[in-house]
Amino acid sequence: MTPLSILIAEDEALTRVDVKAMLENAGYVVCGECSNGREAVEVAKRTSPDLAILDIMMPNLDGLEVAKIFQGMNIPVIMLTAYSQASFIRRAECVNVCGYLVKPTSENGLLAMVRIAYARWKDTQNIKQELAETKDQLANQQTIAHARVILKDRLGVSEQEAHRQLLRQAMRERLTLVELAKRIIISQKAKKSSGQC
Repeated sequence: MTPLSILIAEDEALTRVDVKAMLENAGYVVCGECSNGREAVEVAKRTSPDLAILDIMMPNLDGLEVAKIFQGMNIPVIMLTAYSQASFIRRAECVNVCGYLVKPTSENGLLAMVRIAYARWKDTQNIKQELAETKDQLANQQTIAHARVILKDRLGVSEQEAHRQLLRQAMRERLTLVELAKRIIISQKAKKSSGQC
């Protein structure tokens, strides 16, 4: 299994060195290190990390602003910070941060958070994918049903017979049912707009 590539953005050099050593000792790849938020965004664009570990209080852009940008780039984020105030945690929730560690952190704590945060993020991605596929399937079924009704009315047959006709024509023309259904719907719309029955 390919090790995760992780970006570290932390303005304290000693903390950055420690976190990098902990991650690399555990077999992760540190694909980029930086000390400010703006640089973190640039490094992420170049390296496409699997996960980012961000400090909150950094120059240029703070870690929570970077996390918001990373949300749009589909990069999961763990905050590593000295700030545990409720206001920071609320902001972290709003930008979909996957984990929140308060400094100083132990190696065990960091590595456990990386594994759990990435696993939860992957679960979320899988659910989004399944929802998108379900939405597509429903849209395809509606398209086929619409084409079936058009054929039923056009040929004066039952819906079952219209469906059989759709299947036969799709096989004959080597099209999927959805492709054929879309063609039938477009053809019907063109007929209506030109005033044909």
